[in-house]
Amino acid sequence: MRIGWILFVAACSSPVARTTTPAPPPDRALAVAAAAEPHTETLPASGPSTRVDGVVDRQFGIEVPDPYRWMENGDTGEGRDWLRAQGEQAAEQLAALPLRDKLYTRVRELGLGVAAIFSVQVAGKRKFHFTFPAGAQLAKLAVREPDGKTRILVDPEKLSSAGTHVSLHAWNASPDGKYLAYVLSTGGGEVGVLHIMDVATGQDLPDQIERIWGEGSANWLPDGKSFFYSQMAVPEAGVDPMTNMTALWHQLGQPVAKDVVILDHAGNNTWKLAPEEFPGLWSSPGSEWVVADSGGAHSEVRIGVAKLSELDKTGRGLTPWRIVADYTDGVEAAVVHGDRLYLKTYKDAPNRKVISVPLANPDLKNARVEIPEDPTATLGWIPPARDGLYVVHQRDGLARLSRMPWKGGKLEPIKLPYEGWTPDVATDHLQDGITFQVEGWLRTGTYYTYDPKTKKLSPTGLASTTTADTSQLVADEVEATSADGTKVPLSILHRRDIALDGSHPTILYAYGGYGAVEHPGFSSSRVAWVERGGVYAIAHVRGGGEKGRKWQDDGSRDKKMNGVRDFIACAQYLVDKKFTAPGKLAAHGISMGGVLVGRALTERPDLFAVVQLAVGIVNPLRILAAENGANQKTELGDPSTEAGYKQILEMDPYAHVAPNTAYPAVIFTVGLNDHRVAPWMTSKMAARLRASTTSGKPIMIRVDADAGHGIGSTRDQAFAEKADVWGFMLDQMGER
Repeated sequence: MRIGWILFVAACSSPVARTTTPAPPPDRALAVAAAAEPHTETLPASGPSTRVDGVVDRQFGIEVPDPYRWMENGDTGEGRDWLRAQGEQAAEQLAALPLRDKLYTRVRELGLGVAAIFSVQVAGKRKFHFTFPAGAQLAKLAVREPDGKTRILVDPEKLSSAGTHVSLHAWNASPDGKYLAYVLSTGGGEVGVLHIMDVATGQDLPDQIERIWGEGSANWLPDGKSFFYSQMAVPEAGVDPMTNMTALWHQLGQPVAKDVVILDHAGNNTWKLAPEEFPGLWSSPGSEWVVADSGGAHSEVRIGVAKLSELDKTGRGLTPWRIVADYTDGVEAAVVHGDRLYLKTYKDAPNRKVISVPLANPDLKNARVEIPEDPTATLGWIPPARDGLYVVHQRDGLARLSRMPWKGGKLEPIKLPYEGWTPDVATDHLQDGITFQVEGWLRTGTYYTYDPKTKKLSPTGLASTTTADTSQLVADEVEATSADGTKVPLSILHRRDIALDGSHPTILYAYGGYGAVEHPGFSSSRVAWVERGGVYAIAHVRGGGEKGRKWQDDGSRDKKMNGVRDFIACAQYLVDKKFTAPGKLAAHGISMGGVLVGRALTERPDLFAVVQLAVGIVNPLRILAAENGANQKTELGDPSTEAGYKQILEMDPYAHVAPNTAYPAVIFTVGLNDHRVAPWMTSKMAARLRASTTSGKPIMIRVDADAGHGIGSTRDQAFAEKADVWGFMLDQMGER
């Protein structure tokens, strides 16, 4: 069984008094200042001329000026032309940065020196996995045969053409390993085509299915000859393309036009779906049951079950689903074994527990606790094998692996070969044992197999390698004190011989959304930054899942500002402990981290020399006008309600850009094919900052026309972005 992960469709001391003009409260109109004053920086703050409109959003008695609302028509016309012009100007200026080429050379050297193995699946006697050979641009899909020989099944580089590239996304092998389903897209856009391959011959079957979101592949039925899949709706003007998805059943060899709808949004289905819910169907090998689930950009899922023999294949949606769990039940994962359904839930257990119910009568009121909550560790993976349920707990960012025999009893601990995290685990319902990967901040991942009969670990021969020398680098784990006294974990990577004199260029990164955890993991680009004397820090702020569900809830929705204050506290810690100084400190936020870091920027512009906002949600008040916006309501709130509007307004970076304020330098990075976060959010935030700042620091947008959210980009695309952004950062820090 391949264990999936959620990629959301969509990561100190008390605050000191500000030396800049404070942002006005969110219930007051926000004016826009005149253009920035002249300055003497290497890079200009101004860009192509930008018009301002007098749009004012009036809801629930609140007036919020939105002078760049016109940019929201960003797919075509004036908004897209403006963004492209920004990117063209930025490309010229970034190419001229003093350290840019040197950074690119080193980042590329280390990056191409990594040979990576990841995402293993055990199917029959075969092991499938992603492989990223040293020197390659894109990850390839490989199979390891029983005799130990490995061959490449899908190589996106051979499928790419001049001007754009093909990316390989989700994939899944049939239970017997005979067939492979995989999704390909172009230009990093993530919306792709599902292909089916005969693994023995390496040839594709005629079956091809369009409009597949890159995170979803095929979920094979036990017979290995048919599968379920989820498909995006036919594009319709004015409708969010990430809504109204459908779950269907496909028989190999049959025309796709004959595929049967099992779950949809039509309203006559026994399983009711909201437009923003993503439906899914799956069945485990050896089981007579099928599980239905629906979810989105949150960890909770709704769960229902039915017998495979009861599945309605008429397309009328009449399958008699037994409803097991709603979102309020806090269920995050489900496993079928025998006649029972095993569920991971955080309800009444913030660190999670495992419960089970009979499939024939799945009443949670009568659920049996299989693995009670551990008050000192958070429950993560729960992959099932033939011999038992394997369990990964997280304690202080490190993995703790154990096994629960299906017959019951206490958890049996499995000692890992070294301290680290397990970013990938693979089991098979029809085989004993588990295959897992162990990785650290400064150590590449290696796969091991555990045999429950001998209780021994064995290396699989699948391992990532690097040419980087990390022997002089260290990773410190400390805690910063947030404004309310909360202790916030902070990971700090630096050279062993570092002098704590406040002189070091430092990047502080955080995500703080969806309960995502920033686990220890190797990055060659971070090595490139640290080996030259820089510091790279990761703030494990509230909104993430580092300390369980309560930690997540304490940084989400109406408590989102807790995560912002945590980030500020971690920045202050780095300054107070003399790792760096405000003039050498950069803040970095990606995607949902745009809310977090964007608000840290508007709250404490004096604390940072430079900020990077990458494909960021920086205008969440307008999420319902954006592609993939309705999917974010659980994390952020619903702006169509008064309570939701007010809480999102408080966290909205764009709404808190204040006139006549000395903002630091800011570089935005965006891909024009992004289907997770609307690029026009970047445009609006950049335009407003540029019009409001008095510092003379540059506000720049780096644009990649052959990229989306960054997923599926080539290595050289990633290296070029790193070199551009880091060259910009160092330039603003006075490092020449």
